[in-house]
Amino acid sequence: MKRLITLLLFGLLALSGCGREMWLKGEVIGRETNENGNLTAIVTETESHGIVRFLLTEDTTVDQLNGEITVEDFLTNDAVYPAVSIYADANTKTFGSYEGEEIPAYTAILIHLEGGYKTNTKVLADGTTLHIVEKEGENRYELEDGTLLLTESVSIDSALKNVELEPLYDLSELLETAYAAYKETENPSDFYPYSVSQTISLTASSEKLQYYEIEVQLSTDRNSTTSNSIGLAVDRETTIPIPTTKLFTCPAEEIGTRLLALANLSDADRADMESAFQLENLIFFGDSIRIKFPENSLSSYPEGRIVDIEDTEGIHALLHDWAIPE
Repeated sequence: MKRLITLLLFGLLALSGCGREMWLKGEVIGRETNENGNLTAIVTETESHGIVRFLLTEDTTVDQLNGEITVEDFLTNDAVYPAVSIYADANTKTFGSYEGEEIPAYTAILIHLEGGYKTNTKVLADGTTLHIVEKEGENRYELEDGTLLLTESVSIDSALKNVELEPLYDLSELLETAYAAYKETENPSDFYPYSVSQTISLTASSEKLQYYEIEVQLSTDRNSTTSNSIGLAVDRETTIPIPTTKLFTCPAEEIGTRLLALANLSDADRADMESAFQLENLIFFGDSIRIKFPENSLSSYPEGRIVDIEDTEGIHALLHDWAIPE
């Protein structure tokens, strides 16, 4: 079987070397059907040749290489926009219009379906429908014409895969903001898609607990990326989140004051930080605690500030024994 596959690939490469055939990879961004609803062409954003239209004929073979998309879905479901590898006849090159631009077209000989699946839709406040494309761990929110508004990705430590954690951002609000920015862009092709990601990573552990940092990064244009993060403690056996107040031996209202007393700060900064202190902004590391003050939370530091407390003995004196990081 391996010999057969090798010979087949060798044959395809040999043909492509003669200039009669071409092998391209990319993502489907448009579908075209005839009056009977049959798929007649796909418009693909290829990795090497830009946007290309591939024509389907009775002789075109479609197969499922990997991913969730079946051949039937691809041929009949207008919500399916997969990643594909296409073997096409270079001698059939023609040109046609797509969204006001001339693009090349070729007859497809073989189409491999490799994944990517529009599994759902979301409706904005004004009734605009967005397609949600799940691909390689990301959710891509696209307009009907394929324009990408926002990319969302979430990376979670494997120990928390069964724990339900709310995102630190409002997805609906971000989509509305991204769409408003798109409509205000004078040339739609210049719109820079928004991108939001949430990462949950292990930072420390104790006899009973595991400590994590949940970080969100938001990009709204090429030169603007903001981030924010909070801490999380979970029981090692049950993975149930443990309230931060339970980790300390002192009353909840004193935690911020006592921790900041261990930091090298001016009296003015310490007073400002005590007023702005939030328990969720504590992040535990092996021998230190980080306190994050988000943007606009401090009058003296509108851009935000991070305070690392490295007085290990002082920190341990405030924690229950089972909460002390190893």
